[in-house]
Amino acid sequence: MNPTTFARLYSIFNAKRWHDKEMHEVVFRNFCELLGNLNDKQQNLLLELAERYTWLTFTEYQGKLVHIFNTIIPQEEIHNLSKIILFPVMKPKDEEVTKSGHGVLIILRGVRPFFERYNHLEFKEIEAFDKLELPFTLAENERIFLLDDFLGTGDTIKSTIEQILLNPNITLDKIRVITVASHQQAVNYMESIGVRYYTEIVTQKEISDHYTTPELEEKTAIMKEIEKLLPSKKYSFGYGQSEGLITLYRTPNNTFPIFWHDYEKNEVNYKAPFPRY
Repeated sequence: MNPTTFARLYSIFNAKRWHDKEMHEVVFRNFCELLGNLNDKQQNLLLELAERYTWLTFTEYQGKLVHIFNTIIPQEEIHNLSKIILFPVMKPKDEEVTKSGHGVLIILRGVRPFFERYNHLEFKEIEAFDKLELPFTLAENERIFLLDDFLGTGDTIKSTIEQILLNPNITLDKIRVITVASHQQAVNYMESIGVRYYTEIVTQKEISDHYTTPELEEKTAIMKEIEKLLPSKKYSFGYGQSEGLITLYRTPNNTFPIFWHDYEKNEVNYKAPFPRY
C-alpha cells in the first residue's frame, strides 16, 4: 500500500472518529492488510465504501437502543399501555437457534432501567411462537414489540409477523418493530403492510443505489474482482445482495463480505476489517 492510500485511510478514520473507538487498532491494521492485497482501482472502491461505512461499537449500540425507547417512540404510543411483550425477530424454523433478536433481548435487560417513560408498565419476554398461539390474546392496552439489531432483506421480519398473525387474537395494529438499523428493503416491506416500526438508521444498496451507468457497472465489476479473495460466493454482495455497509456490535451478513469474512491471498489467510467470526 502506497503512502497516499495509507494517508487516505487514516483521514477516513479521523473524519469518522474511528480512532476513538474500542478495538480501532485491530480494525485499522486489518484495513491496511486488505488494501495492501488490492490493486489501485480496488483500493479506491474500498476507500469510497469505507467513507460511507457505519460502525457502531457495543457501547454506541446500547445508546441507540436507549434513544429509540426514550426519544424516537412517541409518548402517545406508550402513555396508556400496561404491558409490552418483547419478542425476538426470527423465522419459525430458527426458533431453537440463538439469533440477533435474542441478543437484543439480553441487552435490553441491562438498559431497561434507563427507559425513563416506562415505569408505569410491565415488560414481559416471550421467545417462542407457541406462547403467542391461541388461546393467547392481547388486551387493548398491550403491545408486542418485535426486536432485532438489523433488518436486511425483510424476509425474517416478514416470517415473524406472518407467524404471529396466525393467531386471530393478534392484529397488526398491536405490533411494533424495534431495530437499531434497517435496510431499505425491510423498510419497504413494513411500510407496504402498514406495521409501525422504529429504527435509528436506514441503509441502502451501497453500489446499486449510489452509482449510475457507466460507473455502476464499473464499480460492480471491481467488487466482483475483490470478492475473488473470498473462499465462497455464498454471501456475494452481502446476504440477499443487500450491499450493506454497517457494523453493529456484530457485523450483519448483509454487509459486503469483504468487510467481515476471512479471505486469502497467495495462500495466506487474512482477517477482514470487521471480523464476524
